[in-house]
Amino acid sequence: MDYYAIEVEARTLLGRIYRREMEERPGFLSPMQMIEPEVVASHLGYELTFEPSLGNWGTRDLRFEIAGLLDQQRRIIRVSLKFRHEEGRFTAAHELGHAVLAHPGTIIHRDRPVFDMPRPGKDRIEKEADYFAACLLAPRRLIEEQFERRFGLRAPLPLTDAVAFNLCGESAHALMRAGPSSYKFAAAVASARSFNGDHFRSLAETFNISVGAMAIRLRELGLIEE
Repeated sequence: MDYYAIEVEARTLLGRIYRREMEERPGFLSPMQMIEPEVVASHLGYELTFEPSLGNWGTRDLRFEIAGLLDQQRRIIRVSLKFRHEEGRFTAAHELGHAVLAHPGTIIHRDRPVFDMPRPGKDRIEKEADYFAACLLAPRRLIEEQFERRFGLRAPLPLTDAVAFNLCGESAHALMRAGPSSYKFAAAVASARSFNGDHFRSLAETFNISVGAMAIRLRELGLIEE
């Protein structure tokens, strides 16, 4: 499955949730609340629980703390509280991705922790689940709306002296040296709490995902210069 098709799957699912909420509970949830993993899981008929620990998995030489567990047969998703809150939400959305995309495999699927940056060696279905999670937790339309409110410039946001100063103040020169294709620029935009004198919650905070995940999403959507 290509990434465009995955984004369509996520957008279609969120559209169904929106229409259902408007019919059954108009005004009860905002669009931002409708993208919460608990709401999405309930709509799909899955029980989502957060637990202190899910234990370890793997061989003697290569064991890892289980971050998420998907039980397809019982329609249960369990997420470990051992990790940061943002990572837990992303893990929950990642497991939902496996379910929605009908990935083949065992009935019970155990996942490693999801890192901010892409992990080398990840297989195709894990990358697809990651991308679905990003599309679910940071939908294109909502991201574009929030981006324009904060930065007021047509995308892609360029890395100029003025933009760098607004993002980093006296550290602007370091950002300019790193260049627009660097992770630093994407992370600076994702974590920015002010721009041109306006103060706001950062995009990462607003969508309750890590700075790294938001930086990747901004690049995926072409909202910043590369």
